[in-house]
Amino acid sequence: MQLPSGLEPMTPSTADALATERGKASFDVQEMREFIVSSDVRKKLAKVEKVLTAEPETFGVRDVPFMSRQERMDHALRMGARLIQLMREGRITDDEITMADTVLDTNGPFGLHRAMFIPTLQNQATAEQQALFLAPALRYEILGCYAQTEIGHGSNVQGLETTCTYVPETDEFEVHTPSIRASKWWIGSLGVTATHAMVMAQLVVGGKNYGPNPVVVPIRSVDTHAPLPGVTVGDLGPKFGFNAMDNGFLLLDHVRVPRINLMQRYISVSRDGKVSRPANVDPKVAYGTMVFVRTHIVSNMSLTLAKATTIAVRYASMRRQFSGKADKRTAGGESPVLDYGMVQRRLIPLVAKNYAMFATSQAFLAHYHECMAAMDGGDFAPLKELHATACGLKRWTSDAAVYGIDTCRHVCGGHGFSQFSGLNDFFGNAYPNIIWEGDNYVLAQQTARFLIAQVRALRSSKPLAENQTAAYLRKHLVHGRSDASAPPPSSFAGRSAEALAADPAAQLDLLGFRAAALASDLVDQMDDAGQSWNRSLVAMQKLSDAHSDYIVASYFRRHLATLPPTSPLLPVLNKLAALLFLHTLVQHSSDLFRLPSSAAFTPAQVSQLESSLALLIEDVREQAVPLVDSFGLSDLHLNSALARSDGRIYEDYIKWAMEDPLNRDSSGPAIRAEWFEKYYKPVLQGANNNQQQKQLPEGKARL
Repeated sequence: MQLPSGLEPMTPSTADALATERGKASFDVQEMREFIVSSDVRKKLAKVEKVLTAEPETFGVRDVPFMSRQERMDHALRMGARLIQLMREGRITDDEITMADTVLDTNGPFGLHRAMFIPTLQNQATAEQQALFLAPALRYEILGCYAQTEIGHGSNVQGLETTCTYVPETDEFEVHTPSIRASKWWIGSLGVTATHAMVMAQLVVGGKNYGPNPVVVPIRSVDTHAPLPGVTVGDLGPKFGFNAMDNGFLLLDHVRVPRINLMQRYISVSRDGKVSRPANVDPKVAYGTMVFVRTHIVSNMSLTLAKATTIAVRYASMRRQFSGKADKRTAGGESPVLDYGMVQRRLIPLVAKNYAMFATSQAFLAHYHECMAAMDGGDFAPLKELHATACGLKRWTSDAAVYGIDTCRHVCGGHGFSQFSGLNDFFGNAYPNIIWEGDNYVLAQQTARFLIAQVRALRSSKPLAENQTAAYLRKHLVHGRSDASAPPPSSFAGRSAEALAADPAAQLDLLGFRAAALASDLVDQMDDAGQSWNRSLVAMQKLSDAHSDYIVASYFRRHLATLPPTSPLLPVLNKLAALLFLHTLVQHSSDLFRLPSSAAFTPAQVSQLESSLALLIEDVREQAVPLVDSFGLSDLHLNSALARSDGRIYEDYIKWAMEDPLNRDSSGPAIRAEWFEKYYKPVLQGANNNQQQKQLPEGKARL
């Protein structure tokens, strides 16, 4: 199939339009990339993309939209096996394989082995257990998964029903699925891949339940890959997205494993059945893998949203619709879609969020490693705040990324509905981030629970650990309460929207004051007015988000403070930080009306915020393309006809459509001929044939 010859060139061309947008840059794009994207991520991306582009026959993803689920899994396994081979040859590291999965958006069956099985062994196994399990796992001699969720229990880890019972007579644990409700479910890499499962089960010793703990259970033979005795395991089938991953189910029928298979770094069971823990160990340390994974979700969401914003901003800058409808005239007739206010209002705040997420991912990952180092030294004090912040930021960043991808799809109009946009499978693959490792609505409760406990401690004069949460609560509450009679902080009280947008310290004060006030008000409702936990759940969502709004803004501002005051990057970065601040306030303006007494905003002040936000969005729009270019995502990574770096989007779009098997010269004619004979011909000629049959003379045979 060929395009007709003699097609007129587009004027202006999409390539020229993209070049014009890039020419507006007020900063050096490469310098911006080096500042906002961490050195580690940049190096991994560069190395990984060099490896992937060298073998397009293995790592090509252009045909993925045309594949069935089985074909997608086969493709992902082929790519995953080749990456492991390259790792064994020393040409790529295990961390770089994870980055390759991100670039390819494959989420293949080897993923959970790296993402959860290995980290659990690294964090919760003893040295002896690491030699037994971690060493072969790192060599891919065993393949693991993390089996926590059950068909009847997800977020309620304490309610898990799978049991791990010590049998002193044989020095073994018996791992058992007592009912259908206890079936392990949704477990990634389990359906057809894993040889071993890290099973979260209720530890029972001497008739006493010690709560959920992880235990390694072999489930398939490493020689034949057949399920082992007592193991019922399988794949869950097609899903909304993530279809290259073999999410599976698992039932265990009194399966015995040696005592050493129970992860015993933070809890140990002796030969005679005595249970002990190291001194000062918080039992919640068993959930360390979840904190690790949530931390990495926070890190990954910045790249996830960057793919969507890059596609949508580039496309909206090249796509032209209607003449004279935008506020400014454009040479060539129709206006770029990005010039329309409603498109700007949906996209530009997402770009600001994206920049804040890149800063947050770097800062929070560093905070995680600091806390883990403290725990390795026996100090578990940071665990509660780390867990609460990880829950809140996992919710905040994954909500921003997943719903942001969907917004970007909508901004791309009808073409956003095409698989060639790069946004549809991508949306389905990203969507589980708001559900797995803690449903976001449930995670908000975890963050709120911690904040409630902190406020109650302040009210009862109990000591608080030194951390960023306690700092803003102490600053803005008086003995744990919002004091309506106290004057509000002068940094923001009564100031204009324009003044607030120009003052980073005032922005953090207002966001911290808002979160502290919401926390105090919720504790008042629960403790003084007797409001139940269940009736407090909606307020907890708001509180969690307000806390995370403050944490994200704080991390973003700290990152910007590392630049010299004369940096040419600062003007646009300060605008992005101010834009995110104003957007947050406008989105949650009801919180501003409810602030204590003289700190409360008036309708006129909120109207000012809205006007300032609108003007700032229009201003930042001029830098939108250079800002997303600074993310540095390659055409391979974007995998989108709508966002090619050379701007030739319509040419590639129609070329990609012609690669559909229905259109290819090698396959299309045969498929269409078969369908014509089987379906179209009987329909098209059926009415005529029936008429001819009716007209045959009596007694004649009818065909």
